[in-house]
Parts: sequence; structure tokens; C-alpha cells
Amino acid sequence: MPGPSSRRWIATAAAFVAAAILFWFAIEAHLRSACVELDTPYLPLCPAPPSDPEAVQEGLKQRLARNPGDSWAWTSLLVAGTPAEAEAVMPGAVLAAPHNHNVARWQAAQALQQGQLPEGVALLVEILRHRGSPESARVLAELAATPQGVSLLRPHLATAAEWLPQVLNGAYALKLPPGDLLPLAAAAAEKNALPDEARHRYMRSLKASGQWLDAYGLWVANHKNLVPLLYNGSFDEPIEADGFDWEFAIAPRSRAGVLIEQEPLARRGLVLDIDFTGRSFNSPIVRQYLFLPPGTYHVHGEYMAPKLRSEEGLAWSVQCTAGRPRVLGSSGRLRETGGLWKPVEFDFTVPADCGPVASLQLAPAATYEATTGIKGSVSFDAFSLTRAAGPD
Repeated sequence: MPGPSSRRWIATAAAFVAAAILFWFAIEAHLRSACVELDTPYLPLCPAPPSDPEAVQEGLKQRLARNPGDSWAWTSLLVAGTPAEAEAVMPGAVLAAPHNHNVARWQAAQALQQGQLPEGVALLVEILRHRGSPESARVLAELAATPQGVSLLRPHLATAAEWLPQVLNGAYALKLPPGDLLPLAAAAAEKNALPDEARHRYMRSLKASGQWLDAYGLWVANHKNLVPLLYNGSFDEPIEADGFDWEFAIAPRSRAGVLIEQEPLARRGLVLDIDFTGRSFNSPIVRQYLFLPPGTYHVHGEYMAPKLRSEEGLAWSVQCTAGRPRVLGSSGRLRETGGLWKPVEFDFTVPADCGPVASLQLAPAATYEATTGIKGSVSFDAFSLTRAAGPD
């Protein structure tokens, strides 16, 4: 006898199958779609459909009486009636148009309704691979969010780059918790089958929903080498958006108060170069979220500010993300250095109630200067983060 988890799975499957059938086969949408897809759309084959469903079906049946091989009439009739009527139409539609997307969706719906989940999933995947179908993507998203979802979709991971972005979009549309699709996203990422754009958006959704552990797990899984506590501290690697690399706001150059780039410098490689234009800007200027267990840590880096015109200077700090903002430690105020590189150093301690991540960030030492603006430039290089040895 099925246990509680099995019964929940069966109920979930039945729910999304029923929703799929109701959503897929709305008469006006499918008739309109079928007409648009005719080989000869300039012929008067698709007049505005009558509002009476029975009249629609009668017109289609008359077309089939004149031409039993009319594939458009078969597929239109498939979606013009009730599910029971569609059952009777299916054999003819399959013979006349075996590759039509309406036929494939009906076959998928039948397979899911009959509990033939692998067959239904395979059909839905093929639909998404060859054409956009938000309805099919939402059904697969519902399925992917179940405990058995990743097992059913694993055989299709080789082609995930073609269908998984649509499934993730379907999950966003349904407002599913993004963490529910993590096993599928991680399995696709492991096979390099999760496109960068889709991965970036998924990472953003995980972080925005507060699922930091899931986001960091996907971030680590996407890197083959050991990930340090502070990523890309030398600024020599291209900055990876939406992960646990450096983050900063991007604004049009004509309106930006801050311009940030990685610039090459002799004997240093790339450095992080920040130019202030005198306009207002968002604070913090630069940030990296740190996934740190409780303990004491040391930040070290270097900076050069040849012509920095700021009343109070800049400062690096580490803050908690849980509850009200708490500064755990900060650097001294960073002011003009001429052409010299100077150290940035400070210690901080992460308490147990700090939250899943802390934020290492650069901001004006006086908050009002984000509004009034700063002029000049500053460069940063050779940042590192180490944990203190011994008990905290």
C-alpha cells in the first residue's frame, strides 16, 4: 500500500496533469495557433471561428468529409472539443499529422494522465526542444519540483540546454520556490548543459529568495577547482555575474557616478579601477558575499588613490546579512596616496547569528558622499581573506 509520500506524489501528478489539460486546450488559443501555422495562410481557410463550439466542430467535420487527409482539420478538431471527444479524434490526428505540436501535447497529456510519466516527460521535452511552449514548460516545471522530477528528467540532460531554460522560466511564472528545482539545475550544470544566461538568472532567484546555501552549492559545483573564502581577490579573473564574485551596479556612462573596470597594470596584472565622476552613486560601491562559518578572519589588500577628492574617504567593511545590519569590522579611511600602493588590513569576527552569508563591501566613510558625489580614482589589488588559527 502506498505510503504518505507516494500518495502525495500521485496527488501532485494528478493535479498538474488536470491543470495542463485545461490550460492546453482552450479552444480560441489553439484554433488561432493552428491557423497561423498553415502552409498557405493567404488562402481563406481560417475565417474567424464561430463563437459556438458545436459550430466550430461541425465546420471541421465537414472539411474532413471533403478531404479525410486534411491534417489541419484533424489537429484543430483535436483541440476544439472536450477531452472525451479528443480521445475519439486522436487516432486520425496521429495518422494525418504525427509531428504536429497539438498532437504531441495531447499524447503527453494522455501519458501523464495514465501514469506513464517517463513517456509523457519525453514528449514534453521534445516539444520544448523544437518549439517554444510555455504551457509545456510549466507542466515540466511542476514535475521537476517534485522529489521524483530529477530522476524522470535525468535521461534528457544531454539536451538540457535546449529545454531547461524554458522549464526554469515556467517555474518563475508559477512562483515555485527556486530551491525546488536545484537538483535538476545542479545535475544539468554538472554536465555543462545549463546555459550561462539561465544559470545567472537562476542564481539571482536563489539569492533573492534567501536560499543562500543552495545558491552557494550551485556556485561551488560550477567550479572545478577549490573555491577560496574570498573569490577573485586579485581581480585577475573575469568577474562572474550573479554568483559569489565581486558585484557592482552598472549605469550608463553618461549618468554614472562610478565607473568600474578591470585594468591591466605593469607587474600587477589586472587591478580593480574605480573612477568617480562627481555624480551621486549607489552604496556600497563594490560587494562580495562571503559564505563563512562563525570565527575570526583577517582581510588584507592593497590600494592606490592618486587623485581622490573626497572629504571623508572610503572604507571597506564586513557586515552581517541577517536582522539589522551589523558592522563586524572595517578598515581605516582610505584617502589619497599619490602614486603609492598602501595596505588595507582589518580583522572581524563572525558570530553564530550573523546569517548564512556576510558582505564584504566598499562604501564612502561618510554616507552623505554617495549623494553629493566624489571625484578622482582609486585602484585595488591583492585582496585575501584568511581565518585565524586556534579557538575563537
